[in-house]
Amino acid sequence: MRILLFALTETYESLVPALEEKGHIVKLINQHAGGINIYYGGPKAISWAEEEIKRFKPDIVVSNMAGLTLPPSDDYTYFGNTSESSRLELYKWETRQKAWEYGFELPEVVLECNLNEMQRFPYTTYLKSKYHDMWCQAWKVLPDADLDYQNMIFSEEGASPAYVEKEVDFEVEGYCQYRICNGTYTITSIKGIHGDVSGYKIMGAETDWRNLTCLRDLTPEQEEVYREKCEDWLEYAASLGGNYEGNVSGCITSDLKVYWFEHNGRHSMYSDFVGDADSWLESFTKNTDENFWVFNDHIKGEQQCGE
Repeated sequence: MRILLFALTETYESLVPALEEKGHIVKLINQHAGGINIYYGGPKAISWAEEEIKRFKPDIVVSNMAGLTLPPSDDYTYFGNTSESSRLELYKWETRQKAWEYGFELPEVVLECNLNEMQRFPYTTYLKSKYHDMWCQAWKVLPDADLDYQNMIFSEEGASPAYVEKEVDFEVEGYCQYRICNGTYTITSIKGIHGDVSGYKIMGAETDWRNLTCLRDLTPEQEEVYREKCEDWLEYAASLGGNYEGNVSGCITSDLKVYWFEHNGRHSMYSDFVGDADSWLESFTKNTDENFWVFNDHIKGEQQCGE
């Protein structure tokens, strides 16, 4: 089969040779192709992607970008988000409220502003876009951050509505990998991330989230409360349609409260593919709890976790 993949860099690179070994003809396109940032979608990105599809003539199209939501077609099988499911990643303000309705605690909002109007606080905060824009991510802001530089960067692209959350004091970050398929969900892995996983969210920092982090099993008590929240959430997410893989991020406090961080309707960067490539393709249409992705072989921060 001919398979066209849209994904962020350092996401599907290890998948391509596994598909090719099965005899498939594969083309991988990243977010910076065509001189535009297709990750955030929009009419130009959609039309550009559709032209690439016409040229390649694929049997299967996989979009591992929530912003690049493609319409269904009789010419190929499409695996990706629907316009409704993509909002869970792209419209963080409304998703935050929905997470509260499904039982998550929420970090305290200390300011609503535009992205280029960040103010200084005596504690660490996170600046997030409210709606779908070219940034659409969380930015970690330290008390001594250069806000003049940061606000200038955001001003260059125009002011977008945003909000600022106070950092939560937690025991461990929860990381839930899932797959949504034909209106149902499967959790493929739940782990705890130890170390400074949020370091990559600082403006200008290295983007590899594995720096000084490692994955470990949650305690039975932590996994129980985190899994319960994720199951309720993913049942809702699955009702929005789509066939895709992704992750839910939150944290567990010392008194076992579960706080919401974010929903990603795409597979994470910086992991390696393992297993059978045809089984991975089938997992978009057949329910399976097989996890095809590993992070542990390349975790950089083992000493940070007491190894």
